[in-house]
Amino acid sequence: MPRDSEQPSLFGFEAAPRDKHLILMIYPDQQATAEAQRRARRYQLDNGLGGVIFDPDLMHITLGHFDYWDDVPASLIERISRAASKLSMAPFEVSFDQIGGFPKTVVLRGGEGLRALEAFQAALRQALAWEKLDGAHMNFTPHVTVVYGQPGEVVAAIEPVTWTVKDFALVISHHGKGRHEVLARYPLVG
Repeated sequence: MPRDSEQPSLFGFEAAPRDKHLILMIYPDQQATAEAQRRARRYQLDNGLGGVIFDPDLMHITLGHFDYWDDVPASLIERISRAASKLSMAPFEVSFDQIGGFPKTVVLRGGEGLRALEAFQAALRQALAWEKLDGAHMNFTPHVTVVYGQPGEVVAAIEPVTWTVKDFALVISHHGKGRHEVLARYPLVG
């Protein structure tokens, strides 16, 4: 059941938080993750910043997400998988050539090197719409979070962090627990 932040407590007891967040994401390969961490450390040093460098196993690009759940319905997973499986796109390269901030985070960003990623996300958004998955949140600003707990106000050019995207994943992120549970991976073929 989706999160309902307006639901009052029952008999004075607060409801247990819904901690399962369903996300479609792309994971960088190991080399790109290591490079992203190096760029993050350099950015912290150059700008006198603190914060925590993101766990390499959790680094990702969010393509879209669904609401929070106590238990994710199997029917929703099936519908998302059906939509994801219909995509026909060849593997493509992404290249992040800037580092800077969002509120409370430092992220990798880019421009021209992300056009294929933007086209892929638009195709995925359309595939989900065909399945009438209205609960999908598909606003998209391509980035990879590399530091939490510190805004990165300065945007700087960096040596690009580049990799070839060969698949994407449907994941349950256990909110606040630093854990991803990969439900399915969808290879890019086309």
